[in-house]
Amino acid sequence: MNQIDLFPYAGRSFVVNYGGDLVFRNTYADDGTTVTAEFLQGPQKGARMTVPFKWTALEGGFHLLSWQEKDKSTVVHCDNFEAKTTRSFYTMMDGSFYVMSGTISE
Repeated sequence: MNQIDLFPYAGRSFVVNYGGDLVFRNTYADDGTTVTAEFLQGPQKGARMTVPFKWTALEGGFHLLSWQEKDKSTVVHCDNFEAKTTRSFYTMMDGSFYVMSGTISE
């Protein structure tokens, strides 16, 4: 992965909205090595976790981001911060798999 360069959105926060209760604030640390995800709606509102993430730039302004949550669930985002779109793939420890599309705002 492209970790030589600083993540271009380091030090910034974005609201990621998949609809319903699936609304999060993702804050990328200034050094570009961790993301803090905070639930903004639903039963887990206010819950936060900070985890390391990896990223790589793709053509067309897309960025592929991935991390493993504290419970070992895995997350992969294909985000276009300029077009304000996200597509995410989430695998839970019980094997449940979710594909989500949504919007990004700052």
